[in-house]
Amino acid sequence: MKREKLLCALVVVALLSLACGLPVTIQFPNQPTPKTPTLTPTVSMPVTEAPPISSTELPFDLSWEDQSIFQPGLASGYALQDDRLEGASRYHLAFSLSDPPTRVRGLEQIRYTNQEDVVLDRVELALFPELLGGGIIIETTRIDGESVQATTRTGFLQLPLDPPLQPGESTILEIAFEIQVPSNGEASYYGIFGYNGGILSLAHAYPTILVYNEEGWNDLAPDLDGDPLFSDASFYVVSVDAPADLVLVASGTEIQRDTRGDRQRVVYVNGPARDFYLTASRDLQLQSSRVDGITLNSYTLASAESFSSIVLDAAEKAISLFADLYGPYPYSEFDISPIRTSAGGVEYPGMTVVTSSTYNSYSTEFLELVVVHEIAHQWFYNLVGNDTQDQPWLDESLAEFLTWEYYRRYSGSEAAGIFETQERGWWHSAADPDQVIGLPVSAYSSADYGAIVYGKGPFFFDALRDRIGQEPFDALMRAYVERYSWDVASTAGFQALAEETCGCSLADLFSTWISP
Repeated sequence: MKREKLLCALVVVALLSLACGLPVTIQFPNQPTPKTPTLTPTVSMPVTEAPPISSTELPFDLSWEDQSIFQPGLASGYALQDDRLEGASRYHLAFSLSDPPTRVRGLEQIRYTNQEDVVLDRVELALFPELLGGGIIIETTRIDGESVQATTRTGFLQLPLDPPLQPGESTILEIAFEIQVPSNGEASYYGIFGYNGGILSLAHAYPTILVYNEEGWNDLAPDLDGDPLFSDASFYVVSVDAPADLVLVASGTEIQRDTRGDRQRVVYVNGPARDFYLTASRDLQLQSSRVDGITLNSYTLASAESFSSIVLDAAEKAISLFADLYGPYPYSEFDISPIRTSAGGVEYPGMTVVTSSTYNSYSTEFLELVVVHEIAHQWFYNLVGNDTQDQPWLDESLAEFLTWEYYRRYSGSEAAGIFETQERGWWHSAADPDQVIGLPVSAYSSADYGAIVYGKGPFFFDALRDRIGQEPFDALMRAYVERYSWDVASTAGFQALAEETCGCSLADLFSTWISP
């Protein structure tokens, strides 16, 4: 996530030299460095209200037991027969967008199963629009068709379970809500939730069930230096009612589309997945390609259409490489789309968004770098989950390491050496370069979070590979993905598996790099 804002000043200048045919050196004169992007406010205009949502159409008329509906979204041969998905939450969700899309009606029904070994007397959900600069109004809440009194505080919703939910039992939650999407150009959490410059970015827009683990409900407000969402793998069927001329890009696969006058209604399936995300604009152009049976879609603003070839080439190589190293990519498609954001890239299941300012002739290498880093998150964040607030190194440090591997494989030793040098420089820009990489986001200053978790982090994996050898390391990483696919990994679990793989103690290595 947001990797390019954190690393832009250190990496872009060096990588630019590779594409421009200039000597591969750290100093690269006479070329502008891309500025940190700013958000463009949306001009105020009259709003046409969003139509009401029908609770009798897709997805609300589906059987909860029908899993076949998710098959079109999965890669050929990818099976859903996985014990770790038994009891996974299933969201039936509908959005209705105003015109322009600054107000959104929402209705969701969630089948929630108590997968814990304790009785639960409540379910807790995140209301992220309140934390990301917008607003959300909860209109009605029901459990198994009966109205219940919800308890709310900023960013969170609590629904009582009466009678309490026994282990293995399921219940149906229903929540009607309305979202206010910010459109004033302010960069609350990098602007990933907002309507700016004619582009909608609808991140974390619906009430989302929190993770319950040995700590109980994970209901602490996230530190917004790191990724806010820590979630279990779930299944989504999502209907979007929007102005007909909006180009919609969503995590998941489209299974139905209807146009009714000046409105369109599109239904997506998404799952297993950690989240559902939607972006939209009237000014998007599409180019596509395929790799290993997977459809790759590059959406760009019309003025940047020529950059799709760069995006698609990077995506083809990254997905092919990471699938070979770590296991198959699970979905039938992958989408890349621009948004207005002061971050550079944000990962979502089956897609990534990239700041539109990187689509220019001075930052094509940076555009490639961002795409590769975010694709790495398809394996480490989505397929293998982790607590993004308490143990962010498990996805961010690893995504950096995978980006380094990409340059080693495809760009040669000089490019990989530049990447290594700049990462090391970023690491040593920290106030205390000896800080370990395995701390919670809140334990670092804003600057040191990037320098340590992103800059220092990939060197741990390099040190681990040096310690145990290339073949055992490769076996470890494939076993790690296999063991924790659609589950939640932890530092302790990764260390135990590493020691199991090498048949050795790695306590000194982990205490030096990860946690004291």
